[in-house]
Amino acid sequence: MWSRLNRHWKRLLVICLALLFASVTFVVGFWDTINEIPDRWHMPFLNPEPVSSLGFPTAIFNLDSETASLQHPINDLIANADEEYEHLVAKQSTGLAQAAQAYRSWRGRHPPPWFDQWYAFAELHDCVMIEDLFDRIYHDLNPFWAIAPDRLRADAAAIPNYIRVRNGKVYRSSMQQLAAFLPDVDIPINHMDEPRVLVSWDTIAEEMKILDASLGRQDLAQAPPIDTFAPLSQPPAASKDISFTTKAPYWNVARQACSPSTEARTSQIDTDFSTAPDFPQKYPYGTFSGYVQNWTLSQDVCSHAHLRNMHGTFVEPVSISTSTSLIPMFSGSKLLMNNDILLPGAMYWTDKERFAASKHHIPWQDKRDEVFWRGTASGGRNKADNWGRFQRHRLVSMFNGTQVEMTLAASNKTADHAHDGLPHNFSPPNEELYPLVSTKLGLLPDWIRSFSNVAFYWLECFPATRDYGCSYTGSWYRRGRPVSLERMFLNKYLPDVDGNSFSGRFRAFLMSNSLPLKATIYTEWHDYRLIPWKHFVPMDNTFVDLWSILEFFFQQDRKAEKIALEGRKWAERVLRKDDMLVYVYRLLLEYARVVDPNREEMGFGLDLTTTAAT
Repeated sequence: MWSRLNRHWKRLLVICLALLFASVTFVVGFWDTINEIPDRWHMPFLNPEPVSSLGFPTAIFNLDSETASLQHPINDLIANADEEYEHLVAKQSTGLAQAAQAYRSWRGRHPPPWFDQWYAFAELHDCVMIEDLFDRIYHDLNPFWAIAPDRLRADAAAIPNYIRVRNGKVYRSSMQQLAAFLPDVDIPINHMDEPRVLVSWDTIAEEMKILDASLGRQDLAQAPPIDTFAPLSQPPAASKDISFTTKAPYWNVARQACSPSTEARTSQIDTDFSTAPDFPQKYPYGTFSGYVQNWTLSQDVCSHAHLRNMHGTFVEPVSISTSTSLIPMFSGSKLLMNNDILLPGAMYWTDKERFAASKHHIPWQDKRDEVFWRGTASGGRNKADNWGRFQRHRLVSMFNGTQVEMTLAASNKTADHAHDGLPHNFSPPNEELYPLVSTKLGLLPDWIRSFSNVAFYWLECFPATRDYGCSYTGSWYRRGRPVSLERMFLNKYLPDVDGNSFSGRFRAFLMSNSLPLKATIYTEWHDYRLIPWKHFVPMDNTFVDLWSILEFFFQQDRKAEKIALEGRKWAERVLRKDDMLVYVYRLLLEYARVVDPNREEMGFGLDLTTTAAT
């Protein structure tokens, strides 16, 4: 048949086949981007959001000649973060002896046995040797020094999920890279999203007194008498009195971990979540002119009692199983009030595209001036009578120009008609606290539409539905398609907030060359390794500062780029898988010492012996 066609038809057929091949290649290669066209271009028949009249987010600054960000509080926070970083990197140790001495100076005791082997492992993996980067380990383990070692080992044996290390072999774990270096130890693992250990403030305060009394027992000028770990046989008989409470609400247990001097200790959680929460009417506690300056304090629910009624962890978590006794339990994240021992989350070890960043970095100037977020409506069991209190619903609502427009209109009405069926899950802008150019011009909803590409891809109804829809939130939220991390990284701004616990995408966001906007009440293993306003942008957990933060950075693009790039470079130095291995190695040496009967006499002192001999 081919031979019968004349030259004209052959040429036409070849061209058609080439166009077809090119079209298929384009669709396959850019499928995620094509899927986003209806969301971003606001096509009327696919998207109820109208087109922004501004066109691009920086247009509002052209309309307001008085706009000036030079005196903005965020400038001071960025400058302070730069100083903090310089102070941190100046502490870097060079050599085993200097690292051991930094440990004694910072921790008040000798390093654990085999510290020299750990240091050699860290050097081999080109890790940054700053003692402060391991602070999380000691915050987690210090209270356990008040518990007898045999009791800790018995408690660990009572927990079904564990990693057992014996004679250089790791059982029931894929952590084979460390097996040959670890002492014999049993490591109880929490397989739930939520943390599991929550001890009362009064109990922890007493146990920390015991720790303080023990710190002066070792002579730090002399090598300790025991410099190795004893081999172990099978675990001891398991404790029989370990129990976990599943009683709701979780807040009634959690607030017992707050200091009696805090409002949170006596604050009751709402019994009716169908109404709007009480948003603070002043700057969030501990902030600098309304912006987060102490990252740890911003995560502390004991210092921000209003979050009990504004976060799914307390409104209605997916699951509750909590020990109020101080038992060893290793988890991927926890609230500051919890007493779990932190490990890097399981998703940080995987190379799956869902959590791993590409090594190909898109230059900042090639990224879109957009705020991009896709995710599920997780955070707990959102239901028809409580979904307005969930953090992810609040985030998506605040990036929906139509919802913002409706909320602004309702806030101008009388109290009797203020709700009008709206969820009211976020606070209208407070011009006294956070003056906005977009609000001054009456353009806040339109301004949001000019950059927002934020949507749920699954509304996570309870009870669940087959089509990912939801009867009570479906009319409020359009659903986007799930997209790859690579698609997200085409944009400059990436919000990241809690789901059922911590967000497993934060590490990838930090390594993306985009700017993470982070809000969380959960702490992770890496928190002491990152400096807010230097490596990422922190947000208050109410998100009251969100629009103001974005106005600042849209106007100060170079400062946004600087944080994005420095965050990536630092993450590539201290958040690699090698860094996680070194962290876990150090953690398990410390934990093995805490559960050893000879722990008060144990430690590393080879550097002291060598110095004395010299």
